[in-house]
Amino acid sequence: MSKSDTIRKSNEATVAKVSDELGLVFGYAIVCKKDGEAYYDLHGDHIPEDTMLEAATDFMERSRTALEMHKGEKKGTIVFAFPLTSEVAKSLDIKAPKTGLLIAMRPDSEEILAKFRSGEYTGFSIGGASLA
Repeated sequence: MSKSDTIRKSNEATVAKVSDELGLVFGYAIVCKKDGEAYYDLHGDHIPEDTMLEAATDFMERSRTALEMHKGEKKGTIVFAFPLTSEVAKSLDIKAPKTGLLIAMRPDSEEILAKFRSGEYTGFSIGGASLA
């Protein structure tokens, strides 16, 4: 099966929940696999679990910054991150159709939180680039 046969033309890195009480937005920042198969995003990019784990470690140690629409100044902070790989899920007896990086983001303003709450923003913008 070729890469073009397996590309999923959807964005699975989506917001799952907005907590008004805590001022947090929860969801997947990165999806690595869906239904056990490599997941490709809208741009045809795939992030393997080991690459995600390494990048998430560096991101949480050094940055934790959320942007607005992938550009501009800091608009929030990633306050929680959980790298759910196939191996981690299995070791914790978690059955999940997707693997990747689960996060909770705290927007810096009520205006940004309101955009998540209203559904205007449906995903996350965290920076990163592959050097491979």
